[in-house]
Amino acid sequence: MNADSASLLDQLKDIHSAGQPGWWPPAPGWWLLVLLGLGILWVLLRRLIQRHSVRQRRKAWLHELEQLNREHDPQHSPHEFVAGLNRLFRAVALKAFPDTACARLQGEPWVAFIASLMPEGADNSSLGVLAHGPYEPLPRVDAASLNSSAKTWVNLYG
Repeated sequence: MNADSASLLDQLKDIHSAGQPGWWPPAPGWWLLVLLGLGILWVLLRRLIQRHSVRQRRKAWLHELEQLNREHDPQHSPHEFVAGLNRLFRAVALKAFPDTACARLQGEPWVAFIASLMPEGADNSSLGVLAHGPYEPLPRVDAASLNSSAKTWVNLYG
């Protein structure tokens, strides 16, 4: 070996271990975990917003029902009361069942549509006034039963 080779070999250092890896950038698994967490957070936030809007909408419709009862006494102005209930039932139906033909239903088919979606055991006998009430001179209105049916309808489908 010549002197130049020996001096070059003297400059070499012994094998040493690598330093500790830095914390940034994270490994790909951590990026996936962050994306998954953000996705779950986004889904939960959307559901919370949706629930809140449904509660607000139901609250507004129940308030409208209370206002209808305050403004129109079923004994003195039954036509206005029945018309207001019909609007409420139809508004809820259009929001809950937008892909059905419920917007075009009138009379007995409309009442049958509502009655078919009410829970079993519900008193649907008073709903007939929604079909016949607007055409009778003085319709007989069972306000308590109709209000109960309207509240049930709003709470189920509102």
